[in-house]
Amino acid sequence: MNNFKIIKNMTLPNYNSIKNKIAFLTCATMLLFGLQAHAQISIGGGIGYNGEISGPGITGKAEFGITEEIAISPGITYFFGSKLYGYNRNLLAVDVNALYFFEIIESKLQIYPLLGVNYSNYKTGVSSYYGYYYGSSKVSDNAFGANIGAGAKYSFSEKLSVYLEPKYVASEFDQVVVNAGILFQL
Repeated sequence: MNNFKIIKNMTLPNYNSIKNKIAFLTCATMLLFGLQAHAQISIGGGIGYNGEISGPGITGKAEFGITEEIAISPGITYFFGSKLYGYNRNLLAVDVNALYFFEIIESKLQIYPLLGVNYSNYKTGVSSYYGYYYGSSKVSDNAFGANIGAGAKYSFSEKLSVYLEPKYVASEFDQVVVNAGILFQL
């Protein structure tokens, strides 16, 4: 009888959440490896700022040219966040964006709108005070969302360019994010 109470009170994993993660990773993998590149692959990284957690971050990014105007750009950013009630608020964001380039200055300056998907994992801690008892615990959550934004890329040479990308992430963790960095063409 006691074993039944233990089993009854157990919490099962959220299988819908696991299915969503698997579906997202499958789509991202198919998108990255299923498309043939237009012989333009760039990789790089830089810094970012997340307005929701008021903190800086480091970012890694790639661009896979599909045509002269269209590229797929996966990226990952870790935001260090600020302290809230003595706990750091950290956020890991994984993005896959589609870019459409408009050439402003031939072979130098391009601007682009971006649309894409986002997966964010948020971690922090909370403090609780119950009468004479003080406790703290770690809190983490994740969410899928959509990216919408714009960017600009300036090429110093055929192999080196810099970029600036402000975007809005519509999800459970609505965020305004700005990334800037360097890209090296392979």
